[in-house]
Amino acid sequence: MVKKILTGGILLISLGCTPAVKEITLKKEEVVIVKKGSFLFSEEEKSFIKREAQKLGIVVPENKEIEKHLRQLLKDKRSLELALRRANLYIPYIKPILIEHNLPEELALLPLIESKFNPFAVSPSGAAGLWQIMPSTARRYGLIVSKEVDERFDLIKSTRTAALYLRDLYSLFNSWELALAAYNCGEGCVKRRTGGKDFWKKKHRLPHQTRKYVPKFFAALLVVRSPERYGLKVKLDTFKIKSFKLKENRKVKNLITDLKIKEAVFRDMNPHLRGDYVPAGSYVYIPEKPTPKEGNEFVKIIVLDNGATLYIKE
Repeated sequence: MVKKILTGGILLISLGCTPAVKEITLKKEEVVIVKKGSFLFSEEEKSFIKREAQKLGIVVPENKEIEKHLRQLLKDKRSLELALRRANLYIPYIKPILIEHNLPEELALLPLIESKFNPFAVSPSGAAGLWQIMPSTARRYGLIVSKEVDERFDLIKSTRTAALYLRDLYSLFNSWELALAAYNCGEGCVKRRTGGKDFWKKKHRLPHQTRKYVPKFFAALLVVRSPERYGLKVKLDTFKIKSFKLKENRKVKNLITDLKIKEAVFRDMNPHLRGDYVPAGSYVYIPEKPTPKEGNEFVKIIVLDNGATLYIKE
């Protein structure tokens, strides 16, 4: 039975015996504190790994490799706990986009190993955002990368780009092992070094970071499935985010006045918007406000693309 995680009052995902990723909530159970030395997976964990591998059509990785990467993830538990907390904000946006592109919903956890769900993350090689997208890949799929706007940091647009890229990589290699490897080091790298065949037999030819990418992904699946089992405490809160898409250019100072939020909050939640203007077509992210009831102090300010209405307090 799938364990669950719930943080921030938002349903995360579940990785059960069906292909659909559903929800995760915290469930108290025996905690396994990982210390120096080796530890063995339970039969339940082994069965979970086998099920997930079968769903993705992946040869089951060696448990020792997954154990090693699980241990590495757990070295900094505080950082991992914060990553899971951030995941609660972003997974509800990521999941529907993966479904729309007919992709396995388990891929919603890739940002955990790419950026620890840090929307401000930038790698030494120049990859950026939750999905760690390179500038060339971003432009190939139509994202804006400029001094004023860098859509690699935009939650929705970067997720759509990552989904398209992953879909194209799977179409190219017809293998999730190779597609995930190519997401990490590029399709050209995988083609040259493996000939596009048999990840497990030829992974030694790939860069060190790439060859451990698939086992690390399975370690992430285990962590999200049952965080308390590994001594993780995911803080619960009620913070949620709301998004809307601008239909006309706006000055940031005017927009934040209308939204009645501080500029620091606006900048923190919109790392893709760097300048003094927000171009038409940009997504804007703000703290979610309660749905107003008749007679209170909330007023309607904008109708969103999806038909919902955004309210602010007078």
